Amino acid sequence: MPFFSDTGPGGFQPKRQFRFLVNFSELGNLTFMCKKTDKPTYKIESKTHQVLNHQFNFPGIVKWEAVQMEFIDAVDPNVGSKFYAALLNSGYVAPVNEAALTTGITKVGTTSTIGEVRIKQLDGGGIILPAGSDPGEVVGAIDSTNVVEEWTLKNAFITQVKFGALDYAQEDLVTVSATITFDYATYNPQQIPLAT
Repeated sequence: MPFFSDTGPGGFQPKRQFRFLVNFSELGNLTFMCKKTDKPTYKIESKTHQVLNHQFNFPGIVKWEAVQMEFIDAVDPNVGSKFYAALLNSGYVAPVNEAALTTGITKVGTTSTIGEVRIKQLDGGGIILPAGSDPGEVVGAIDSTNVVEEWTLKNAFITQVKFGALDYAQEDLVTVSATITFDYATYNPQQIPLAT
């Protein structure tokens, strides 16, 4: 068990659920509006082959499952507005006339409207400032040593957006939830070397 002093000062350091950032390269700054997100999940279905009374299993296709994200909505940044604009920028046109019926959404349009999606898992290290530097210059900066892992969703596009609910009996913040589908994900462990 690596809970003791042989792992260095402080011992064991688990990853924590509340230390993360989400970034869309083309949707503007939603980083601090993200309330929660799934991390990527893949599934390999098993295919079988039977010979007489024996069954053998073989791996099938790798399938990446969609990621669910939830954002706090606000007046600025207006998260709901950004996701509605993403729909329009994907090629969607309301069917108000015959010409509008001939337009459609494409993969190029949907992927380019949100850009690359990155999920960064952070540790609690904080920023170490060089001697003599001004702390005011790095407000909001993220030290790369703080990132313990980074997922990049490749060819990601939005497949569902829920713009939240309203209720006179509640005082909760309005949230916008989005389902992000993607072709595959890459994983970059920042402080943990890949197995060789």
